[in-house]
Amino acid sequence: MLENSCMLDANAVLRFLLQDVDEQFQQVRTIIRTKKCYVTLEVLAEVCYVLEGVYQVSREDVARNFRKLNNDVFILNADVLLQALEIYDTMPKLDFVDCILYGYNRERGIEIITFDKKLKKRMEDINKTDDF
Repeated sequence: MLENSCMLDANAVLRFLLQDVDEQFQQVRTIIRTKKCYVTLEVLAEVCYVLEGVYQVSREDVARNFRKLNNDVFILNADVLLQALEIYDTMPKLDFVDCILYGYNRERGIEIITFDKKLKKRMEDINKTDDF
């Protein structure tokens, strides 16, 4: 077990980003300052879903906040996240999870197998523009 480390869940990340419940924001901020905190891409997917759906946060602001969060905590597979964010705030027809799949494709060379016609088309379009 890693000493002085923790994993933040979606609620903790939301309180930290939104600062809407001061007591919880202060607790999370203190923990982030005193421990090595990790966040997974799965947690960020849930956070994104809540920010967009419940709080009506724009894709651009979600991306900006996730980039900033990357400076405060250790995001597992941060390289994949950063690739995903490159298209997330510019491709409104792709949801966040699809953008993460794109990130795995770009960073790890993993082929994405999908029956989702929208995702398949976007992946083809993105890969075509990347070839130039």
